[in-house]
Amino acid sequence: MDSNNRTINRREFLQTTTLLTISAMAQTLQAAKAKRPNILFITTDQQFADALSCTMGRGYIRTPNIDSLAASGMLFTKAYCANPLCVPNRTSIYTGRYPHEHGKQINSTKAIDAKEFPNIGMVLRKAGYVTGYFGKWHLPYPFKKATAQNSGYDQRSDALDYKIAAPTIKFIRNNKNKPFFVVFSLMNPHNICQYARSQPLPDGDIGKVPPANNCPPAPANLEKARNQSDALEAVWQARLRAKDKKKNIRKFAPLDKWDADDWRKYRWAYYRMVELADKEVGKILAALKKLRLESNTVIIFTSDHGDGIGAHRWAQKNMFYDETARIPFIISQKGTTKIGTSDFLVNNGLDIMPTICDYAGAKVPEKCQGMSLRNIAEGSRPRKKRKYVACSTRFVQDLRADGKPINLEGRMIRTENYKYYIFDQGKQPEMLIDMKNDPGEMENLVGNPSYKKILEEHREIFAEYKKETGDSFLS
Repeated sequence: MDSNNRTINRREFLQTTTLLTISAMAQTLQAAKAKRPNILFITTDQQFADALSCTMGRGYIRTPNIDSLAASGMLFTKAYCANPLCVPNRTSIYTGRYPHEHGKQINSTKAIDAKEFPNIGMVLRKAGYVTGYFGKWHLPYPFKKATAQNSGYDQRSDALDYKIAAPTIKFIRNNKNKPFFVVFSLMNPHNICQYARSQPLPDGDIGKVPPANNCPPAPANLEKARNQSDALEAVWQARLRAKDKKKNIRKFAPLDKWDADDWRKYRWAYYRMVELADKEVGKILAALKKLRLESNTVIIFTSDHGDGIGAHRWAQKNMFYDETARIPFIISQKGTTKIGTSDFLVNNGLDIMPTICDYAGAKVPEKCQGMSLRNIAEGSRPRKKRKYVACSTRFVQDLRADGKPINLEGRMIRTENYKYYIFDQGKQPEMLIDMKNDPGEMENLVGNPSYKKILEEHREIFAEYKKETGDSFLS
């Protein structure tokens, strides 16, 4: 064989080898994509962390479907929101960014820059997932006139809670052979706001409230914290004045005229609304089982924030109390996640984006400062230690006695054993709570000489948080 033939054969061999290598790589990549799990993201609205029968027992509430997720997955017991209000925290959840970054500290759905703040749907569509969103939207992206590109979702439906299971199941069935990301977004137990104002409950009837002696007990922390910050006291007093002039009914809470029995009835009604949400969750879980998708579907369950449920005579949200700022958080994939609980500090406004991207094999958007919780959910140690999580709030609906708005803003730092609040108004704008010995948050320890060192440490952590995140609050 002459040298020219040998050269041609060698060239053909190298070309064939290269093509085979590329083909093998493509097949490997395709196989990797095929193995990527489906992701089901379930959210409720205004559900505080312990409003589940798997955490508080079955005496006053029964949530068998959400309990089943905890029974097959990891329940995070120290999960907090980034802001205890709907739009701010929902925007954080879907962008993985702090409220001070995306600019939503109140319930405004004015559009934000999708290039700077892509949402989870956008990120996963780019990664090859088919995406669907069913239920409450309340996000600063187009919906009614939306496209898949500018909303992030190939299919969308916004309806009352009892109407969204059917289209969600249809979406799952139609896409069972593809990797899908689907959001099942429930409104309840948010209807407790309507209950407190004696209004109709749009997302499902709960029946007649029984006598107080047949309702759950009033909270042990019904009264205000000792030495409460005067900044919080100003909000309290404003809410006592807040009434609907036409109907002469109170708009907000705390409801000072309510006695313990009123709060018992409130809590009974609230638990029924959680149970309504749980019933809808059960429909989706049953569909996954029927379609044999359980083992290949990662389920993440959380809520956008909690509710006061009478703690410190507070209802609704905004506050940094655990009842309003701590939320349920479960990651479950049958046969894959470790079954148990974790007390790792979680910020659901920051950590959901990187966690979902981790499962999907998608690139986490730049500037996201959260961390994936997948390894913890699967039984490994955290990839890094976390000293604190941070939360923000802003009160703009409240008026002073002279009719001028309070416009109070604050930040909360939660460390392993303490909570530190600071506000931008008041002579005494700080609060320090020993969460290990005072989980009901009944005493502000600012001014207590025994906690002077702890207070200073948390002031330093707050300064560290501001530097790390670029938060200009109180600068």
